[in-house]
Amino acid sequence: MSAGPSGPARSPRAQQRASAGFDRLRPRGSRPPVVTPTPSGPAVGRDAHGKRALYSGLRPTTPPNTSLRVECSRCGQTSLLGAWQALRALTPSVHLPLVHPRHPSLLRCPTCRRVSWVRLGLHLRPAG
Repeated sequence: MSAGPSGPARSPRAQQRASAGFDRLRPRGSRPPVVTPTPSGPAVGRDAHGKRALYSGLRPTTPPNTSLRVECSRCGQTSLLGAWQALRALTPSVHLPLVHPRHPSLLRCPTCRRVSWVRLGLHLRPAG
């Protein structure tokens, strides 16, 4: 093997191995890459926005089927509470239907946060 101007000479097999990994690269000084225009119209396919909708992070909230309606005698507001909120609001409460027939329950109003006489009602919504 003789040494060339750029270094030691390689065997043909060594040259083949060295160039095997770079066969997909263009040699330097070749033509510039071809840019193909992308269509600017709507996406073609069955579900153009499905992937965006799937990974958007927004989830539709479904209202609960059953809630507790609380009507406050002090502030006059009506609140709808879910199951856990109702449990929290009703834990300490006093229910005296004979003393106050219009607002028989004494508990903390979820709207004004003051202890007051309230009227409770079960609010049912059809499922589906």
